[in-house]
Amino acid sequence: MKRRKMTTLVPLAAVAALTFIATALPVAHAEDSTDTCSVSTLKGAYSVQAQGTVISQLPNFPAPPFPFAEAGIDNLDGAGNLTGGVTLNIDGLAVQTNVAGTYAVNSDCTGTLSLTTSLGVPVNESIVVVSKERFIAVDTDSYVVVTRTMEKIRD
Repeated sequence: MKRRKMTTLVPLAAVAALTFIATALPVAHAEDSTDTCSVSTLKGAYSVQAQGTVISQLPNFPAPPFPFAEAGIDNLDGAGNLTGGVTLNIDGLAVQTNVAGTYAVNSDCTGTLSLTTSLGVPVNESIVVVSKERFIAVDTDSYVVVTRTMEKIRD
């Protein structure tokens, strides 16, 4: 009789102990579907890496099509303003330029970026915010096919 009670009590005690431990441990949650993005999601200095092809004639540029690449740093203020400096490689010619403009971020983590380079070239992009540390962009201008990746390097 004692043996039967013991075999019943041990599993019950184990279940009770596991239940107690499980309720005492911190719980990891998946991101809540109500989490949203805003312009303040992007704030700080971001490295910029881009590559693509210029497909339409731009003033003072070579005849298209020609390859394009870019590396630099953009500073986003968390209020929708952007400044920065980049080095462009335009068909093998390295050119440094400054940029200034604005950005917007929608609650679904999509957005837009519009800027002008010190060369006078406007840049318009659609962006997707991957996290506060990273966003990606594609040019929406008809003269270029370029994708960009921006990764946060400091606040």
